[in-house]
Amino acid sequence: MQETVLDLLLSHIEWDGNGRALDIGCGSGALTIQLAKKYCKAQVIGIDYWDKHWDYSQKQCEDNARAEGVIERVTFQQASASKLPFDDETFDLVVSNPTFHEVSDSKNKLDVVKEALRVVKKGGSFAFQDLFLIKQYYGTPEQLTEAVGAMGMQNVHFSDTKNSVRLPMTLRPPFMLGTMGLLSGTK
Repeated sequence: MQETVLDLLLSHIEWDGNGRALDIGCGSGALTIQLAKKYCKAQVIGIDYWDKHWDYSQKQCEDNARAEGVIERVTFQQASASKLPFDDETFDLVVSNPTFHEVSDSKNKLDVVKEALRVVKKGGSFAFQDLFLIKQYYGTPEQLTEAVGAMGMQNVHFSDTKNSVRLPMTLRPPFMLGTMGLLSGTK
């Protein structure tokens, strides 16, 4: 199922693959590695907080990238999604697969989205999956897309993940994938 959800995110990317990409909340490196495999000319950076609550680590990501033959084009580093250690407009593509709701050092989850968009280059693209249907985090999908548009983003598109892929009923509850949505667009 994780591969299906990743494929959905990858299908919403509008990018020629030249330049730099950032994966926010890379976990074990799955999406970072998929980007490097799909876009052979890209340099991809994966960041994660990797605290004691998760079974992921920078070494695990590097080992996975080495096993998949993309280690020379990926970098992994520890960082918080609420305070990305990059200058404004650094990346041609920024992605995240669900991370923003987990960022504990930011109460306002829309601020995490704003921080992710800060590092997208003018003309660059973004594709984020998160629990965007949780109203107390993001408002309604219409409010979310309007807020992202007000941040200077264009072609902002929202889709409900559970309606975009065939999810088993057991994965549709709100605490699983039932509140996940995909937000994409350009800057």
